[in-house]
Amino acid sequence: MNENYLLNDVAKRLGVRHYRIAYALTVGLVPEPETPRIANKRIFCDKDIRRLAAHFGVDLRAKGGNRMVDGL
Repeated sequence: MNENYLLNDVAKRLGVRHYRIAYALTVGLVPEPETPRIANKRIFCDKDIRRLAAHFGVDLRAKGGNRMVDGL
């Protein structure tokens, strides 16, 4: 099942400050999330999170126990 996450949720799961993710998205280091914004908030899916993890060098498998990393 594909769940959606907000920026702060993604930042906590990746262990990266939310403003670093926002900066990477704003300047184009990482593509914007595919899911359209709701109430001007970015909505992230699992694919977006994997892309961000690769950019920041985060090993999602080491973050075991998180729902979003199941099946990776």
